[in-house]
Amino acid sequence: MVHQWYTRGVATSHPRIQVTEDAELARALRAAAPHLKPGLPRSQQVRELAIVGARHLAEEPMSEERRHELTERLASYFEHPETAPWDWDSMRESKRLAWPFR
Repeated sequence: MVHQWYTRGVATSHPRIQVTEDAELARALRAAAPHLKPGLPRSQQVRELAIVGARHLAEEPMSEERRHELTERLASYFEHPETAPWDWDSMRESKRLAWPFR
């Protein structure tokens, strides 16, 4: 039961939950940080992780047929590079910058 006085001074009337930031959650937050809006408060980071995680868990697993279809499409881009939805020159340059020869 949520008491009336509990929500009077906060920005929402929704119940709140308390989450302990243990080592596992801290690692998850660090891993997610580059994918979240910069400057997002810790509580909103946890909220975003919970929502995205729930969506991921609820997704249907990819069928073998779909997996095969995607693999074939990827292979076709290597057979016909001009049809690829990416810039091959940019990818080569990125690779060169990331792993320079010494």
